[in-house]
Order: sequence, then structure tokens, then C-alpha cells
Amino acid sequence: MRKKLFLHLTLLMALIFAFSGAALGFAAEEQFPGMDSLEEVLRDVQRMHIGEPDSQTLVRGAIDGLIGTLNDPYTVFMTPADLKDFRDSIDGNYVGIGVQMQPGEIYPKVLNAIENTPASNAGILPGDLIIKIDGKDISKEPLGKVVEKIRGPEGTKLTLTFRREGSADFDIELMRANISNPTVSGKILGSDIGYISIDTFGDFTEDEFKKTLDELIEQGATKLILDLRGNPGGIIHSAVNISSNFIEQGKVVVSTFDRTGHREEYLAERETAVIRDMPIVVLVDKNTASAAEIVAGALQDYKLATLIGGQTFGKGTVQAIVPLETEGALKITVARYHTPGDRIIDGTGLSPDIQVLTPDLPLAIAQGYLSGASKNTIVFDSEKSEVILNGIAVKSGQLAQQQQGNTYLPLRLLFEALGYRVDWLPVEGSIKITGYQTEAVFYLEDGHYIIDARSYPGGASMLNIEGNAYIQDSVLSLFNTSVQFEDSTIIIEKSL
Repeated sequence: MRKKLFLHLTLLMALIFAFSGAALGFAAEEQFPGMDSLEEVLRDVQRMHIGEPDSQTLVRGAIDGLIGTLNDPYTVFMTPADLKDFRDSIDGNYVGIGVQMQPGEIYPKVLNAIENTPASNAGILPGDLIIKIDGKDISKEPLGKVVEKIRGPEGTKLTLTFRREGSADFDIELMRANISNPTVSGKILGSDIGYISIDTFGDFTEDEFKKTLDELIEQGATKLILDLRGNPGGIIHSAVNISSNFIEQGKVVVSTFDRTGHREEYLAERETAVIRDMPIVVLVDKNTASAAEIVAGALQDYKLATLIGGQTFGKGTVQAIVPLETEGALKITVARYHTPGDRIIDGTGLSPDIQVLTPDLPLAIAQGYLSGASKNTIVFDSEKSEVILNGIAVKSGQLAQQQQGNTYLPLRLLFEALGYRVDWLPVEGSIKITGYQTEAVFYLEDGHYIIDARSYPGGASMLNIEGNAYIQDSVLSLFNTSVQFEDSTIIIEKSL
């Protein structure tokens, strides 16, 4: 009996393992469903699902799901209409609301509201998050799909819901309009500083840039400010051709590396660089991306320009437009790029040579830098919503404050205007100021500060107003800075 039971158990175990092996073998063969499985699922859903979904919706959902697994916001499927809108938007011509966007962690972020468009006229600002379109949440939707929903026939309306730091979510109703906007603009600042702003890099940007540059040189420009703030990028060849105005023929502007490691170099092609020995400043910020970073990175690597502003976005990838036989196209990431100095900036961005994070201040700093000023003079006027830096008006939402007979000045604006670097250290809850061989750290919690290793007790020397740090004017004497009061103005000077 015992022997028979043992044989029975042995046979049972053999059957279990045999069937288990077969199941494992079957699972291994079918681990990755093929196109047959996809077609079968599509057919069964169409035939059986209670929702009676249409074919186009299901196929588009399958495509979006496939692309979504890449975790790459820059790879998107485009319908023929999407493709046309994409090409038109790069060249500054399309029907929409006039807003440039970039992917966010959850919601798309506004890069820029183009002047004199429905977006700018409605008060949409850089940094705003678009969270709903016509009442429907768009969290984690591909940017191309969001653009598709915002675009539409001229004269039609849509409602966007925005999220802005420090404000409750709010709705804005907008009417779609034809947007025709040149990608390049320029003007003379002062007597000899040329200023050129590039909004995006499209097919016509190179010609627009060359025309604007020639006009400024004819008007007497001997120095140049190139403004790439808020520029989301565009066509790589456009960036290379514009860089060729500055970089010698045959030198590398950018290198790309594909999935196999193959390197392709893009070289400056102009026989003679138009700009020689001209002092150049490039303005950049956290929304300077892609092709704009190619230009800024190349000029920085060759020491042809000084970058002023903030850390750039860090989009160091290249996309190709692949036309589909069924119409439309696939915009797909095919390579990463390196700057001429072999820097990889994807995910990190470019660091400015002179960091200036206060909005509207970098342009004034750039003008002073190119003018070779011997001192920085900043004037606060309690009756005006602006400050004057070296004779240049700068918009400011932070004015001097009077409390208990003491004068307090906005810390970041003040020190950046005087030529210091200002960094927020969130772990310590402090603000670090460096420059002129001086290092200072201000602690917001108790107001104490350390200047060149000497500690000063907390007290009435600092204020925190609506999340912004203010410093008492008397502290400036520790930075070899003069302060004068004349009627409603405060004049502060710092020798360079």
C-alpha cells in the first residue's frame, strides 16, 4: 500500500512538472504579443465592447499607447493637419492662440505668449500651466495632442484652464486667430549695441537673421546682444547656419550621436564669418531649448560670446520627421547632440557665464557689460514700479519697503543688479551671495547672516514679504556699497 501510494505521488508530481514545463514553454514563446495579437484584440473590441468604439479612436489610442511606452515627450504621431500646423508654427504662421509651450511633468507649460496675439492680449504668462481644454483635463497628454486641441478654424472659441503659482486655477476664453509672426526682430540699443531676438528656428529664420544683422551693422552696431530667452528650438540646420555667422568655416557647430553611437558633425559653412571681433552677449533662461541651446553652446564653447541669464532647459535630443505612407508623420527622437566642446546637455542644460535670474534684469545687465561701465548704479523710486540700472529702466514688481523707520530692498534684484551671483539654498533655507571676492549667506528663519566667515546676529536686518527676501539698506555698507537718499529715491552704487 505504501509503495503504491509513493508511486501515485511520484506520478502526480511528474504530471504537475510536465504540465508546468509546457506552460512555461508556451509562455516563453508568447511572451511578447505580435501584430496578430494586436489585430485580434482590435477586432474583438470592435465586435464585442459595449461602448461600440469606432476604428479611428481605437487605432489612434493604440498608436498613442505605443508611443507613450517610450517615455519621450518629443516623439509624437502627427496627422496631416498636425504636420501642417507643426511646419507652419516653426515658420511663425498658423491658426491658434499665439502661445509657445513645452512638455511639463504633468501639464504643458507656457514658454511664451507671442505679442499681439489672443494669448498675450488675455494676459497668459510664461510659466503658466495649461491643465484643461474646454473643461477636460489634459494631464500627461503628449504635447502634440495638446497642440492639436488648441489649434482649430479661425474665429472659433475655446476655454483654457490655467494654473499659476500663487493663484487659484482660472479659466480664459480665447478666440483662435491667424498667427503670422516673424521669427527674428532687432533694434539698436544706445548708440552702438545691436539687439536681435530669435523666437524659434524655422526655414526662414536664417534669412531673417542675416537681414536684421546687416541692417544693425549699417546703423552702427559694433556690439551684439542675441536674445534666445523663451526660444523652444526648431530646425537643427537653421541653428547651424545662423551659428556660421560667428564661427569659422569648417569648425564643428554641433555633433549628433544616434542609437548605434555613430557620430555626425555639422560644420560652419559660411566662407567668412560675418561677425569678427565683435563683443557678443547671449541671453538665455530656463526656457531656452534645443536648437537655441545649440547656438548658445557653440558660441560659449568657442568663447565667442558671454551667456547671461539662467540655466537653459536641457533638451539635447534631435527629432526626425518621418512621413507615413498612410499620410501624417512620426516625429521621433533619433539622436542626442554634443556641443563643440563635447558637452552633453540633455537633462542638464547650459550654465550661464553670468547668472541673472530676476525677470527683465538680464537685458540691462548685458547692456552694462558691453558698455564697459566702471560701476553699477541702481535707483529705487518709491513712487514708480520700476528701477533704473545704469540709466536703463527695468520693470520690477518688488519695490523698496519702509517699516519702523527702516528701508528694506529686494535682495535678489538688488544684488544681481550690483553684479553679484545670488543662489537659493533650499536645504539650508538660506540665500548665498558671491562676487567681488566676497561670499555671504543669509538665513531666512532667524535673519542671521555670515559675510566672509564673520557671523552677524539675526534681527531686523531682513524681512520675508510674500516669499521674497528683503534686506535692510544698512547691511550694504558691509559690501563696500554706497547708499544715498534723495526725496523719494534711493541711489545705490557699487564700483566694479
